[in-house]
This record gives sequence, C-alpha cells and structure tokens, in this order.
Amino acid sequence: MPGEERDILLIVDDDAINRAILEQIFADDYGVLEAENGRAGLARILEGPERLCAVLLDVVMPEMDGLEVLRRLSREGLLERLPVFLITAEASGQVLKEAYSLGVMDVISKPVVPYVVRRRVQSVIELYQARRRLSRTVESQRERLLRQAEEIIELNQGMVEALAAAIEFRSEESGD
Repeated sequence: MPGEERDILLIVDDDAINRAILEQIFADDYGVLEAENGRAGLARILEGPERLCAVLLDVVMPEMDGLEVLRRLSREGLLERLPVFLITAEASGQVLKEAYSLGVMDVISKPVVPYVVRRRVQSVIELYQARRRLSRTVESQRERLLRQAEEIIELNQGMVEALAAAIEFRSEESGD
C-alpha cells in the first residue's frame, strides 16, 4: 500500500548473485537493503538496528567475515533484539557451534531453497515482532499499575491524616 512502511531485511553477502537471489525471495514482503561485506553490513546494522526486522549474513566475506559481525553484534547486545541468520555454502562444526553460542537464530545452507528459506525467516520475524508487541503491552500495563498504586498510596495517606486529625480533636470525656 502506498505510504505504508515495510519491514526492512538486510542481506550481507559478498556475492552479488546470492544477494540478488535472496532479494528476489523477500522483495514482495520486505524492503531489502544490501551490503557487500561484513564491515559494510555491520555499519548498516549499527546505523539503526530498530528499523531492521532481520539480517541474512554470509560467513565467508572479505574485510570482515560473518562470525566477526556476530561477535560485534553480540557485544552490543543486539542479537536479543534482532534475528540474524547465517547463510553459508559450507560451515564446519566449529563455525556452527560458535555462531549458535553467539546467538545466531538459524543457519541456512547454500544453495538456498526459496520456499524453505522464506518460511524459516518469516516465522522467526513474526515471533520477534510478537515478542516486541507483548513487551510493549506488558510495559504499558506495568506503568498503568504503578500509577494506580501511587494514587492508592496517596488516598491512604490522606485517610490516615484525616483520621489522625479527628483523633487529635476528640474529647477524652465524651469520646466525641
């Protein structure tokens, strides 16, 4: 729809053909940004991680590889808020172990199967979006309850002060 803001997916891969294939898979559902290496991808992420719904990250790239990007995102605490998927032709058990320990959401093998990669990425994006909505709702309710608690405390304090004043002026002989 015109004027509607779309979720943005970042594709970080040094191979232009791979970026084009992934863009084709996701272009109908997401705005797509691209970066040709890990350094450029990291810069794009750090420019505004909140505007991204997910990152598709190649492992083997010049300048900065995908694992180094993951390490930096992990240090920044961004992997809890932004799903990152490794897209790789071959990854050793050690690479997979480190990627998962850093917080990568999933590892997708190249060559990608369009329906599978689309479904896996969309499912995780939907989960992250639902979690964000739930967090906002919980925070909003928490703030509302805190305001109500403060109002109750103020009312109770007023009642205690009124009772104290009434007791202070009560006649000891008549009780009035």
